[in-house]
Amino acid sequence: MQSTDNDITLLQHIHANGHSVRANSNVDHRPYDRLKELGWLSSTTLSLPDVAYSLTPSGLKRALEELQPKAGVR
Repeated sequence: MQSTDNDITLLQHIHANGHSVRANSNVDHRPYDRLKELGWLSSTTLSLPDVAYSLTPSGLKRALEELQPKAGVR
């Protein structure tokens, strides 16, 4: 599965918020599920339907890569 710009934006948001977020029933969980499929997030069910999503080591690595300036871009 290829990552999308939306995936990267969400990944960076999670990174900026202390490497984890909490999503409740009012939130669409599909974007988080995509990041789980990419191996960038893990999840813990707190109390249905609240879920905590946390960066995995590979998710943290990818978030940090995306924050680095791109070569050739000024």
